[in-house]
Amino acid sequence: MIRNTTGTRVRAASTALRALVTAGVLGASLVALAPAASATTYTCHYSWTTSGSLSYLYAGYSDTNTINTEKGQTGNRVIEVQCLMTYWANRVGESKYDPKGIDGQFGTNTENAVINAQKACFPSDSSQWDGEVGPKTWPCLRRWAN
Repeated sequence: MIRNTTGTRVRAASTALRALVTAGVLGASLVALAPAASATTYTCHYSWTTSGSLSYLYAGYSDTNTINTEKGQTGNRVIEVQCLMTYWANRVGESKYDPKGIDGQFGTNTENAVINAQKACFPSDSSQWDGEVGPKTWPCLRRWAN
């Protein structure tokens, strides 16, 4: 404790300073112990739509058959791709088609799953094995089960 002629002001200031330092240290510790935010996951709502003699699978997030969807993107089209890939992984029992989660983020796992699907959809056309879902890959993913 620091002493001065009155004593009380310095003592009060010293006590207040200790309280602030303690609160700051404890507060920082509590923030450090807080659990990290968990990633959002989505539920697929599968349905089949028939057009002519063909049936198309939809998962409830996007009905596109043409818009390019690729690594680095996020959102509903990515969720749709991940749902379709998960469906096929379960349907054929092949983990190589599994995007390892449905989180709406087109990352490496989704890209690898798409490339494996493209190899099955276009076995003799390696130019299609690019990991992007576009006008040729969307219809393949939507019809693959038939």
